[in-house]
Amino acid sequence: MRYLPAVLRRVLAFPIILGCGVASMGAEPASSADPSTYLCDVQPSGVGMPDTGRLLRLEEDDTTHRFRGSAVLVNDKLRAVLPQGGLTVKVYSETEGMELCARLQPVCSGRTDLKRTSLTIRENTRTAVSLEVGFLSPQNEPRQITYELNAGQPFIKTTASAGVEKLRVQAPCRFAVLPDFFADDIVVDASTIPVPQAELPSENFLLHMLHGGEAIVMTVSESRDNDVVVSLSATEPREIVCSDISYGKKPHVWIAVLAGPGIWHEQAVAAADAGKVLVLDWRMPYPALWRVDWGTSNKLTDSWEMLLQHPDGRYLMQNWFGQDPAAGQRFGAEFGARDWNKPNRQRWNPVLGSFPYPCWVDTDGSGHLQPILLQRDKKAAGQPLFLGPTLVYPLDRVQMPPFTTPLEKLTVVDLVRMTLGVGPCQYILDLEGQKRNSRGVATCYARDVINAIYKEGTQLQNGPVIVEHLDLCVAFIRNVRERIDQYVQWGRDMRVYLEEQRRLHPGQAEFLDESLLVVQRLDQLFEERREKVHSPEFAQQQAEGFRTNLLQLTGPDAYDKCAAQMSIFTSIGGTQDDLVAACRTVVKTLRQRAGIALAVNPELKDIATEIRNRTQAMLRNPTAYEAPQH
Repeated sequence: MRYLPAVLRRVLAFPIILGCGVASMGAEPASSADPSTYLCDVQPSGVGMPDTGRLLRLEEDDTTHRFRGSAVLVNDKLRAVLPQGGLTVKVYSETEGMELCARLQPVCSGRTDLKRTSLTIRENTRTAVSLEVGFLSPQNEPRQITYELNAGQPFIKTTASAGVEKLRVQAPCRFAVLPDFFADDIVVDASTIPVPQAELPSENFLLHMLHGGEAIVMTVSESRDNDVVVSLSATEPREIVCSDISYGKKPHVWIAVLAGPGIWHEQAVAAADAGKVLVLDWRMPYPALWRVDWGTSNKLTDSWEMLLQHPDGRYLMQNWFGQDPAAGQRFGAEFGARDWNKPNRQRWNPVLGSFPYPCWVDTDGSGHLQPILLQRDKKAAGQPLFLGPTLVYPLDRVQMPPFTTPLEKLTVVDLVRMTLGVGPCQYILDLEGQKRNSRGVATCYARDVINAIYKEGTQLQNGPVIVEHLDLCVAFIRNVRERIDQYVQWGRDMRVYLEEQRRLHPGQAEFLDESLLVVQRLDQLFEERREKVHSPEFAQQQAEGFRTNLLQLTGPDAYDKCAAQMSIFTSIGGTQDDLVAACRTVVKTLRQRAGIALAVNPELKDIATEIRNRTQAMLRNPTAYEAPQH
């Protein structure tokens, strides 16, 4: 595997024999079949560089050992090497042969050139090993950082004492990804960032997509107190050299590694590719919910999840966080069933209309893309939706027989759960906010049920069923209208905030004016549909009129009159679906623009953070046809 370019590998390479069958006492420190943890000491050979030599595995519970060479923490997934006298920990993946993935350094007062004063073994068992490193701050104040590795886990846990502000993660890459579980990811492309340093939104996770597509270095932070700062190379091709992850008010930062052939993939998408099927030079290494981050023609990111093709030809996709996508087709599953799926990858949603789903894995495991050619919007018809670099990575597990993620294989969400724990993970991912806001049944479903009864001529026998579905239809309309009204009011409140910020920060007028134009679309969208969307009270009147005039109606014209009346409900429902989905797109766009703007203009930190907080609050608990997951 080649995670880093050859030049960087030579610069970062650690000059000791590791993972090559060389160990004292006649035993390897660990193997792929042995998830246990070990502490090792590199015994100097007496020739060449002082850190070359053989690995000596420490006896379990030995916490008094004095290291003669580098200290090494080992399990079956990772190997972390702390050179003698140094503070930089080098993290190697052992998943597919040992490869250097990252270097870790504590940051005090903005500096990493700190003097080490001590090294203490805090734990040395087969389930966990940890080392506490003491050092002096630039003001000669004592500081500590602890590195911990647990059995079978693909991450290093770091614990910092007060005064250690950040952890520097050197994992050179072109792309870094901020996963977003409410909207679209933010993909940071070093080739498009003109500044030497960039601040990214204060999220809990950052993915370094290492060169070659065979490793992802993921940072997980308990704190969102401070933004992530990334430093970029001065020469071409531009790279993200390192990221500084803030400890904030909490002491832990985890560094995880997902490694293996095809763990992520990049595909360039050109305008001429729109509508064409692209067969990727990538095969799914294991079943998972693979996320596709498309670059778009407006220089944003559109995040989708890949379909998996069943051996019988059907296309399947698991809902968020293991929920069953087939559940609740009638009244709506908690997280929202994809009831707009059609056979053969055909899909409909209120924003794009009908289109072939653009990303999937076939029965042979090969990845495919079919970039969308816009058709529904007359102004944009014939234009490509996607343009530029497109990334694929494993977001979550799947359990859809025959597709089940193997226990030993991991995804981004797995790492969140394993590092933060179930409770904090649920809080940060806001699982309650992911649940769908659903009442009643969709107007088209109610129409189909009631029309079928009148077509059979059994309306007199099925009066209670008709009344029930009329009530559910009105409840659905009322629910979605409430959501639309929330979007419109949210937009007006956001306009007040942005206008006030423009007054207070005239130097940021360009970004704030652009944001105001985005937010104003909410009012415009509502006004464009005001006449067709009607009101819940109008829908209620139509239901009462149906009960009065049609419930007992029989005869040859009963079906036609029923169908005409039910078309009023579906017209309202369809207009609402279009409107609420368009509103969500506006809020998602504003959210992403705020994150990207912060990357090139740190002075927007407070404004961008407030925008992202407000947008997340608005995006919680979507209705069914907001199409939060396409």
